[in-house]
Amino acid sequence: MLKLLSINLRLLALVLLTACSQPTPEQEVKQTIDEMIETIESGERNVILQKYAVIPEGQDITTRDFSENKADKLLDYLRHAKNSKASISEDKKTATFHVPTSHRELVFSKIDGRWKLNN
Repeated sequence: MLKLLSINLRLLALVLLTACSQPTPEQEVKQTIDEMIETIESGERNVILQKYAVIPEGQDITTRDFSENKADKLLDYLRHAKNSKASISEDKKTATFHVPTSHRELVFSKIDGRWKLNN
């Protein structure tokens, strides 16, 4: 009986530790920002479009549309966002970053469990 109680306590502790270590939405989106920064720095602009961008239906955006100049601007915005606090929506599916070097905010949406850039 004592051995069973000990095992149950260890399992409970493991469950609690796992629950406590879940990243917050802000931590998740900042991890995505880190990945995007690495991707742009490696020159893989096509991956940004394929993996991290919300492309509205009917728009055919290509790597050519996402020029090196636009990639450099996005890189700057992402670096600023990384060091900023996000505003997270109540449903925890939208994260908004105010970027001082831009008139627009960076808005991320969580779609199918992945954070994607909306603008």
